[in-house]
Amino acid sequence: MTDKELRTKWLQLHRKPQYRETLRPEIKSSWERCYDRGVNPYLRENPYICTENEVAQSREACRQILKVGEPVMRDLYEFVAETGFVVGILDENLCAIDFIGDRESLAWAKRARLVVGSMWAEKLVGTNGATLCQDLGKPVSVFAYEHFCLFSHVSASSCAPIIDQGKIGGVLCMVAPFNRVSNHTLGMVDAASKHIMSKMVLHRINLYLKQIMESMAEGVLVLDSNGTITYMNDICARMLQISPRLAYGSNISAVLGYNADNSHFVNKVTQNRPILDENFKLVTLDNTTLNCVVTCNPLSHPDIPPGDTVVIMRETQRVTRLVKKWIGDGAKFTFDDIVGKDSKFTQVLKTAQAAASSSSNALLLGESGTGKDLFAQAMHNGSMRRPHPYVALNCAALPRELIASELFGYDEGAFTGARKSGNMGKFELADQGTIFLDEIGDMPLDLQASLLRVIEEKSVTRLGGTKLIPVNVRIIAATNKDLEYEIKRNRFRRDLYYRLAVIKITMPPLRERRHDILLLAEVFIEKYCKRFNKPPMQMAPEVKEAFLEYAWPGNIREIQNVIEGAIQLAPGNIITYDLVNQYFVDQASVHEVEHHERIEETAEPDPGSEKQALMEYLTKYKYNKSDVAQAMGISRRTLYKRLKKYDLF
Repeated sequence: MTDKELRTKWLQLHRKPQYRETLRPEIKSSWERCYDRGVNPYLRENPYICTENEVAQSREACRQILKVGEPVMRDLYEFVAETGFVVGILDENLCAIDFIGDRESLAWAKRARLVVGSMWAEKLVGTNGATLCQDLGKPVSVFAYEHFCLFSHVSASSCAPIIDQGKIGGVLCMVAPFNRVSNHTLGMVDAASKHIMSKMVLHRINLYLKQIMESMAEGVLVLDSNGTITYMNDICARMLQISPRLAYGSNISAVLGYNADNSHFVNKVTQNRPILDENFKLVTLDNTTLNCVVTCNPLSHPDIPPGDTVVIMRETQRVTRLVKKWIGDGAKFTFDDIVGKDSKFTQVLKTAQAAASSSSNALLLGESGTGKDLFAQAMHNGSMRRPHPYVALNCAALPRELIASELFGYDEGAFTGARKSGNMGKFELADQGTIFLDEIGDMPLDLQASLLRVIEEKSVTRLGGTKLIPVNVRIIAATNKDLEYEIKRNRFRRDLYYRLAVIKITMPPLRERRHDILLLAEVFIEKYCKRFNKPPMQMAPEVKEAFLEYAWPGNIREIQNVIEGAIQLAPGNIITYDLVNQYFVDQASVHEVEHHERIEETAEPDPGSEKQALMEYLTKYKYNKSDVAQAMGISRRTLYKRLKKYDLF
C-alpha cells in the first residue's frame, strides 16, 4: 500500500461511517469513543507533552520497571536495529518515559513527537496501540490507517502490557513506519514484556526474601559443602563482627579465625547433619566471646548442590530474654519489698543482701511461711543475674517420676507421651540466671545424685539423651527440714548439702520477731484494702493484743491470710476481735510456747523411759519429727535435743 492509498483509506474511514464496519471490533469501538469524546482526528502532531518535572516524577514512580525493562529493551532493539524501529516504555498513564533507537528512527519519531514525555491516552490522541493495549489488557498491534489521528496514520505499533502485582504498570511498545512492520513484531514485544514481568517477579521475591532474612532476629548463615559462605544476613554479620560483603565467597574458618572453640563450631556445622538448639562459644576477630545457640539444617533439593547448609544463630542472651518472656518474670520481689525491723531479722536481711552479690549457691532454712521464696527472689534481683531468668521449682509439689524431666528436660522418645521435639528442663531455662529449688529436703536420693552431678559438671543431660548441655546457673535452695538430721537418717546426701549450703541463711520464725508482727499486719492491711477497694482500716486494740500473744505457727503466710479474711468480712473500717478470734481458739500464746519450751528443756525425765518412748514414737510415725513432736506434746527444738541426747539421729 502506497502513502497515497493509505491516506485515501484513512479519509474514507472518517468521511464515510459505513467503511468503519470493516475495522476490527476493538478498533471500531475505540473510534466511536474518540468521536464521542470530541478528539480532533486532523492533529498533525501530538500536542500533549509533559514537563521535565512531570517526566522525572513518572520515571521515579516507574523506577523498578525501568531498572528491569531497560536491559530487555536493549536486547529487543538488537533484533531490529537499523530497521526504523524505536522501542519504548510508557507508564500507567501512557506517558512515554523512555525510548531507544538509531539516529534515523529517533528523528522520524521526533517529527511525530513520539518522544519522552508524550502522552498517548485515547481521550487525548485517539486510537493507538498503547491505549488499546491498556484498555484490553493484552498485546495489540495497530496498523497505519487504524490510528484515529492524522499524525499517526503512517506508522504501525505493537504494544504489550507490563503487569505488576495484578495491574498494568506500564506498556512496552515497538513503533516504526507502516512499511517496516513484519508479522513477528507483536510476538517479539509480547515475549519481551513477559521477560520484564518475570524479572520483576524474581526481583520482588529476592527483595522479599532479603527483607525477611534481615527482619529476623536470628543470624542466618548459608554454607556450601566446602564451608564457603554463600549468604549471611546483617544480624549474623553483627554477631560475628564481620562485613557481609567481605565474607561472601570466603571460607567460614578463615572468616572466624582459627582457635579451638571456632574449629569445634565449624566442624559441627559442616558435617551436613541437623543440629537443634546446641550451645556454642565462639571467639570473634577482636577476641570477644560470643555465646550462641545454633540450629543447623542441611538443604535437600534437586536444584541445590548437596552439602549446602543453613545455620541459624541466636545469641544466648536473647534466648534468655525469650525464656523470661515465656516462663514469666518469676522474680518479682526485691529487698525493698521485705518488711522487718527486728534486730535478729535485720541481721539475716544483711546477710542475704551480701549473699546476693555472690555467685555461690545458697541454702535458706526456716519454718514454712517465713519468706524463703521472697528472699530467693530478692537475692536474684539483687545480683548480676537479674537480667536473666529466675526459675522456681517446688520439689515436694511434683510426683517423684516427673521431677527429673522438669529439672533436666528430655529428648524425643525418652518416655511414652514425650514431645516429639523433646523439652527443655528448668536448668536449661535458667541458664545464666537463678534456679530456686524449694523444699529441697523432699528430693528423692537418686535425683540428689543427678543434681550433684549438674552442680559439679555445670552441664545437664536430658532424659533419654547423651549430649552434655552447658549451663551457668546459680542455685538457691530452701527447706523447712533439718537437713543435718536428714543426713544422719541417710535421707539426704552430705556432699550435696555442702554444695548447696556454701552460704547458709536461717530465717527466724515470726514468734521470734514480735516487734515485726504489728508492722507486718499494717502492711498487709494496706495491701488488701487497695486490692479489694476497701477504705483504710485499723486494728482494734484487743486485736493487736491478740496478735502479739499468738505464736503464729504459720508465720508470715498465716498472718497474711488472717488479715485478708478479716478485711473482706469487716463491715466498717475497724478490724474487730470477732473477725479474727476463730484463728486463736485453742492456740498457745507466744509466752506459753516459750514457757513450755523452758520447762521441757529444764525437766529431768527418766532417761530409760524417755528413750524408750522416743523410739516408739519414731517407729510409729516413721521418723517424721513434726508428727513425733506433736504426739509427744513438745516442740521440735526440744525433740531435736532429746534425739541428740540419746543418739537417735
